[in-house]
Amino acid sequence: MGAEARLHPRFTLNAKADVIGDEVVLSRPIADLSLGGCRFGGRAWEAAGTEVHLVLSFPTLSANLPLPGVVVRASDRDMGVRFHNLSDEQKWALRKHIRELQRQTS
Repeated sequence: MGAEARLHPRFTLNAKADVIGDEVVLSRPIADLSLGGCRFGGRAWEAAGTEVHLVLSFPTLSANLPLPGVVVRASDRDMGVRFHNLSDEQKWALRKHIRELQRQTS
């Protein structure tokens, strides 16, 4: 992911995402997550530059969070998505869910 995404620490947490772009992929495990974006392991199914809509799901929290994003990296190994145009409520909810998941794993 770009330099902007590296401003945010990345976490390996129990989270999945439904990703709607040119393809629709449901319940895909998230390899890592930050306040700036997320990464999916395995071969990318969208091209870099594709705008996507994600619904992050946090099973242990019984919570879902819809977020807009854009694919910033697509390779045979992974796919990186940068979140963009998040509302203040979406930023707050993402931060809250990450903190709650961190507490569960520590």
